[in-house]
Amino acid sequence: METFTIEPPMTSSLTLLTVTPSALQYNWGIDGLVLWIEDLSSDNSLLARMPDLLQRIGFAIELQTGWDHRYDSGTLHPLYGYRILLRDGTGLWHAIRVDEAGRFVHTVPLEELDYEIAYDMVMWVDL
Repeated sequence: METFTIEPPMTSSLTLLTVTPSALQYNWGIDGLVLWIEDLSSDNSLLARMPDLLQRIGFAIELQTGWDHRYDSGTLHPLYGYRILLRDGTGLWHAIRVDEAGRFVHTVPLEELDYEIAYDMVMWVDL
């Protein structure tokens, strides 16, 4: 005669994830010297959310490069050393100033529509 063991029913845990699209709508790119960001929002609201945006881009740069930003006397932020350009919803370019920790400080309006000219200007702006 065979013996069967009845085990308690298997319990499963259900994890519910809610994914909502980010309110930040932008494109960005980097060429080694300049980080450019383009506001794609319909209400030109990216500048008001700059601290959050810079944190996201800094994290993405760290993931892409795999660069360890620590050194003997501290840590460099992933945005350290980059000149940052922002194209707002009206098409005008701004130079973005960040501090050593990668925190947003302020913008310098470049009053320029052309990327190449804005690129040259951001290299000379005292940030």
